[in-house]
Amino acid sequence: MIEVNEPQVWTLIGVFAASMVGMITVMTQLMMRTLSAKFDTVNERIDGLRTEMVLRFDSVEGRMDRLETRMDRLETRMDRLETRAERIEKRVDDIDRDVQAISKRVFPE
Repeated sequence: MIEVNEPQVWTLIGVFAASMVGMITVMTQLMMRTLSAKFDTVNERIDGLRTEMVLRFDSVEGRMDRLETRMDRLETRMDRLETRAERIEKRVDDIDRDVQAISKRVFPE
């Protein structure tokens, strides 16, 4: 039976320990490279999505600007219609006053 104090046993223990440390080092490096590659892929996708979102937001902003311009034109038209309605209402009030004056002359109480 081989005892632990013999040089061959310590050599085998050293070789085993060195091979384990080497294997752990290689596995760690491979895992780090794989994770790094995956993160690069995810970053590229995120950058693509960011670019797409910026383009879409710019498109929506352009649409909103056009809508705001249309709303301003509509508001101007509504103001003109309101002014016209006020003038028409004043004319109707004047006509009503005139009709009442005529009816008082034609049909005295």
